[in-house]
Amino acid sequence: MTMSDRRRRSNVLAWLAAAVYGLAPLAIASTVLVSSTPVGAQEDTRRLWDSAFLSKREPSKSKPRPRKAPEYRVATPPPTASASAAATAAPGELVGVTVWRLRRSKASDSGDSRLLVQETENQRTESVEWTPERVEAETSFSAGDRVRLSIESPRAGYLYVIDRELYADGTTSDPYLIFPTLRIRDGDNSVRAGKVIELPEKSAFKLTPLRPDYQGERLTILVTSEPLPQVTVPANAERLDPSLVAQWETQWAAAAERLELVGGAGQAYTGTERDAAAQGRLLTQEDGLPQTLYRVLSAPGSPVVISVPLKIAK
Repeated sequence: MTMSDRRRRSNVLAWLAAAVYGLAPLAIASTVLVSSTPVGAQEDTRRLWDSAFLSKREPSKSKPRPRKAPEYRVATPPPTASASAAATAAPGELVGVTVWRLRRSKASDSGDSRLLVQETENQRTESVEWTPERVEAETSFSAGDRVRLSIESPRAGYLYVIDRELYADGTTSDPYLIFPTLRIRDGDNSVRAGKVIELPEKSAFKLTPLRPDYQGERLTILVTSEPLPQVTVPANAERLDPSLVAQWETQWAAAAERLELVGGAGQAYTGTERDAAAQGRLLTQEDGLPQTLYRVLSAPGSPVVISVPLKIAK
């Protein structure tokens, strides 16, 4: 990254902080540019993203505990000139996603980190304890791996998740709506800051090849301000019209930046994360952050579209 690239990104992030906190953009930009060395620029990036996302949650009701501030690293290339211009004009939308890969629980695992999943093999159903661990969004999985997803939108709206299988020739299967359904939260897909949605609710997705050229799944996450009029909440996952999904993706497409929590990969599920999802408790500014943050350069209030791959290693 050149010095001009670093300065451009510092300016963009300064505008983001200004939009969040109502501060003077020029003053913030000057502060960031003073420390525009490679390390300094990275640290400023992490802090601004962290603060922008946390500011949308409710403050903690108890006295904040001393702790090391979370750090994020930029996992995508610097934005293009047009994307930088768009980012300067609008702060964009932040969405948090954590992908969990499950492993068999060990005796040393905390009870809070364990997830009891009902599994059926050879017509026999048994309860199996798994421990979910964080992975980065571009992680390669193995066939048979079990995964879960946590999604947090920092603004009020409605969440939709669409799944497609990926094939070796670059094509995909038909799209299927996997959230909302009546089996999960009785079809309620409303979201707000600090409200975590976990998919599946009490189980896991198993990456099972159904044909030889299977290479994983592609999840499309949509956050809209109003319910989509074309969607009626089904009882179970339901096929969507491919042309309708393509229309949404084209109409609402926007450049995005992705950041990964430094040191987050490999961390086990916590009781706080489990209870927040199961009980509907809102996360506060004291609670942990998502593994992956997406900053989508769309206009405020516009629908947000994010693509999350679950790729099988070759």
